Amino acid sequence: MDSGDNAKCSADVGEGAYYMAGVVAINAIMATVLLLSGLFHSLLRRLGQPSIISHILAGVVVGPTFLGRVIDLRAMGMEDAGTALGDTIYYLRIIFMFFIGLEMDLRYLRHNLRRSLLLACGGSAISLLLAAVAGPFFYGLLHPVGQGQSFHPAKLYASTVLFMLVLTSTASPVLIRIVTELKLTASETGQLAIGAAFATDIACLTTISMMVVNPTTFAKDGTPKPPRVPGASTPGVQLLVFLWMALVVWVAVAVAVRAARLLNRVKRGRRYISKYELCAMLLLIVGLSLLVQYLRYSASMAAFLIGLAMPRDGPMARTLIDRLTYPVHQIVMPLCFGAIGARLDFADAGRFTATQLTAAIVFTTVLSAAGKVGGTVLVGRWLGITAREALVLGFLLNVKGYSDILAINFGDKSGVWGDTAQVVLLVSSILNTFMAGPASAAIVRQQRRAFQYRSHCLQDLRVDHELRVLVCVHGAGGVNAMLTVAELSKGSGAPVAVYLLHLVELMAARKYAITHLYKDVGARLKLNDDDQWGYAWEMDQVAAAVHSFATYEAAVPVRQMTAISNLASMDGDVRNGVEDARASLVIVPYHKEQRYDGRMVSRRDGRRQLNQRILQRAPCTVGVLVERHLPSISVASSTAPAEADRHDEEQKSTASGTSLAEEQADQEAAVVHHVVAVFLGGPDDREAVAYATRLSTHPSVSVSVSRFRLNKPDDNEMQTAVDVTGDEQDQEDEEFMAEVYAGFVAPGRVSYTETYVSNGVETLNALSGMAGMCSLFVVGRGGGGSGGAAWTTMTSGMGGLDDEECPELGPVGELLASDDFLGCSSSVLVLQQHKLHQKMRTWKKHSLDGCMPDHDILNY
Repeated sequence: MDSGDNAKCSADVGEGAYYMAGVVAINAIMATVLLLSGLFHSLLRRLGQPSIISHILAGVVVGPTFLGRVIDLRAMGMEDAGTALGDTIYYLRIIFMFFIGLEMDLRYLRHNLRRSLLLACGGSAISLLLAAVAGPFFYGLLHPVGQGQSFHPAKLYASTVLFMLVLTSTASPVLIRIVTELKLTASETGQLAIGAAFATDIACLTTISMMVVNPTTFAKDGTPKPPRVPGASTPGVQLLVFLWMALVVWVAVAVAVRAARLLNRVKRGRRYISKYELCAMLLLIVGLSLLVQYLRYSASMAAFLIGLAMPRDGPMARTLIDRLTYPVHQIVMPLCFGAIGARLDFADAGRFTATQLTAAIVFTTVLSAAGKVGGTVLVGRWLGITAREALVLGFLLNVKGYSDILAINFGDKSGVWGDTAQVVLLVSSILNTFMAGPASAAIVRQQRRAFQYRSHCLQDLRVDHELRVLVCVHGAGGVNAMLTVAELSKGSGAPVAVYLLHLVELMAARKYAITHLYKDVGARLKLNDDDQWGYAWEMDQVAAAVHSFATYEAAVPVRQMTAISNLASMDGDVRNGVEDARASLVIVPYHKEQRYDGRMVSRRDGRRQLNQRILQRAPCTVGVLVERHLPSISVASSTAPAEADRHDEEQKSTASGTSLAEEQADQEAAVVHHVVAVFLGGPDDREAVAYATRLSTHPSVSVSVSRFRLNKPDDNEMQTAVDVTGDEQDQEDEEFMAEVYAGFVAPGRVSYTETYVSNGVETLNALSGMAGMCSLFVVGRGGGGSGGAAWTTMTSGMGGLDDEECPELGPVGELLASDDFLGCSSSVLVLQQHKLHQKMRTWKKHSLDGCMPDHDILNY
């Protein structure tokens, strides 16, 4: 071998080693970004921060600001870590943008379409206005004329437009992560925030997709470069270019959607598609995106639009979501945002001092927060949302992460902004996102603490005031009874807000399936059982039961929520649901269900302990429903006639000679439910009677209050003992019953009876006489001596039930729910009054006695 061949061989070896060194360096950069992202997120998530901040910080560390100063990548032919990492994951970025579009389910917006759009428009309008006014100042601050740059109006306009886009954007995936960590996904606030974020995010990304059609690029001196298409500066050519790009993107999206639907049709009845079909689908998406890029459009934006238009049902969507969620969120997303952070060089601020740079960052951050929070609060108050909830929505909608970063990169590639402006905008986006989590969490915690220190019992609530009810179900079988009780609470005109919380027990084998809970129920119910996975079948059954109950116009609207957790911690989900719904009453199902032969059996261990924890910790009145086939309300019986129609009917009946007795008989025939409220004394029994009086205003309900009194004993000594121990409690009972008699019994809206008993046996006999007379018993739980000495005497020795088997029902409730109580086929609702009501009465009494000043009560 001659010398020439030796030189050529050594050159080949050198180039191979040079290439392998670059491969090793890229792998080391990616591994470092992933490792630092996980480390940073393990620390920052305790502060309520989303993972995107950790990814960007990891990229900053491996970039030229820190590690780039120690390791020179130019020796291996790389400009910097950010450029090398961005070029390496170019195709992964296409998959990432496709998955972002796939996660945005547009059908979610149907739940609160009007309010979500108004909130999105309100926050965006103020942000756009402030950005339009401050945009020239921002450009002038970071691009002073006279230092190698000259002023060009086109660049100023482009900078202002992009600045408006950055300040207006909202990162919906980041917001969903924060909302989930704050346990607001089931609340109306969380759903409004997600809906408004979807609307804002889609609008911003659509705007960016339109801007990249034929962008104007600028040289370093600020002069615009010639357009890529000759003559594209004229409006007619720009319109033609835009229409051509829209056609190209539409064809690409149509081809991908058609392929997905065809694959769903071929794989109908199966849960997933094969890995080869999945790879082929991903290759098709990447190929279509690259084809669109070859035709002078953005591949990333094309992939996003394809994901946005993908069908959400069938094995294709299920496979994409289940197979791509982990790698995209744990590998692709850290690398994509790490590449953005790796491009930043904070030491390259050049002529700007630290004070000037800080002032620019603070100015941009405050401007973005003021626009989003101010606009959202104004629109929220106009929609009737409380100030605190509107403030939470404003901070949540100010999170950044996707659209703003795409706009910043677009401005950098177009030459609109320099490195300094890019640093300022990116740091401002990080700070806004960093503030959103802690600020929202602080407001939510304060709101929940304030909720705990307010009395939420039915005794303090007037009949004509709004009642907010949270009903809990474990499955579709309990939906009808729960919603029937809630529907009866609306009376003849009092507003009622009903929230249904589906309690799903978390199984270890199905933890992955907590996704896409808010889909179009009507579309999902048309699927076969084999076409659903995870918890979808259980949730669809409950949704179908709710839908069938709400088919007639008189049905009260129901807001449906879902909580998936184990039984040991499910009471925390119920408490969060009560606080989110601001409910005054929560109704949970009895742990036993009625069998085909009429006996009550327990089908699931742990539910009784769950009810006990809810009774102990719930921040409002709690009801336990023992359901025995409670009848539903028909359309005719649930619709009360209007006053004018009623007057016409009276005239017609008078003209035809119909007697008043016949009219009353017809009205009694329209009654579907006969409710009996049992009152022995004490706060829980007062709560039961207060709830029954609300039911009496419903046209299909007749209510009877049965009060039990203690016979006066012959022994004067015993009489004195009873009076001393129960004097205060008896006084409260008498005052309450006097109000009930004057407001409901005297006008004839509620029937009233009194029964005198001496012990529990006589109470049992009296209750036995009521068996079969009503469809629902409403009783108080009592217990713990809260009913007073008279209550204890009337329930002692009640048929050998001194040792209570179910103390969560109380002695009367347990008796009525027992299988040994012959002839009783009625449902039973056992109520426990909110304990804070008693504390407030005690504080007021002490204040009147001089033990506590009034200002201390107010401060509390």
